[in-house]
Amino acid sequence: MKRVNSFHVFGMIVLLISTLIVAYPLVIAVQRSLSVFGLGNYAAVLNKVNIFRNLLNSIVVTGVTLIGTMIICSLAAFAFSKLAFRGRNILFLFLLMGMMIPTSATIFPLFQIIKFLKLVNKPVSQSLPYITGSSIFGLLLLKIYFDSLPNEMMESARIDGASSLRIFSQIMLPNTLPGLSILFVNTFISAWNELLIAITFITKREFLTMAALPVNFASSPGRTDNSIGELFACLIMCLIPIIIFYICAQKMIIRGMTEGTVKG
Repeated sequence: MKRVNSFHVFGMIVLLISTLIVAYPLVIAVQRSLSVFGLGNYAAVLNKVNIFRNLLNSIVVTGVTLIGTMIICSLAAFAFSKLAFRGRNILFLFLLMGMMIPTSATIFPLFQIIKFLKLVNKPVSQSLPYITGSSIFGLLLLKIYFDSLPNEMMESARIDGASSLRIFSQIMLPNTLPGLSILFVNTFISAWNELLIAITFITKREFLTMAALPVNFASSPGRTDNSIGELFACLIMCLIPIIIFYICAQKMIIRGMTEGTVKG
């Protein structure tokens, strides 16, 4: 009992120290955002930037990315796990090789493709690369969950006359909810916070997402050292949505991690 209590206290101390380390930069950012003009920095940002338009852009880009990734990954993982077809293992390994390629190495050919399709300064120019990048990890994650489901579930459903689509949507997919929740959270965070593609494919401020807005705001003409508070105010305003998401999705994150651990 004493060992358990000692371990619990030690763990709480480590978590407290880690929280302070993580929170310190945020505290500094809030302090700098209130420097010189106080809350006037936030008002100045709202006057200079249509931040609600940028928030809408992020919602659209992230929403399309989530829908596309969840549909593609769930269908592909089911096919690679439960359906037999020629070259399945080779194709799966070939797709996993995409995880070894960094985004920076593909940014130029991606831009050429987006430019050829005339999608520059359009939300879909970000969603398509995000879906492609997220689908590789999602495929691997969900395939592990589908592999853990017994094939007898499918066989009994087929005997009852169920089609492959019905088996997937009504029998197999509901049993992968922990994996889907992990994929949802990971995809949301990746798409919302992605910066490189956003600043490369979008050149106009009104089409920028929240993650790219502070970079554009910092490089805007007419800024002086006295407006550093406005820059930090812009950073804090862009952080608020993701903080709200973490607060609302914490149960989903914990559920996905714990149920996934139990299943494994």
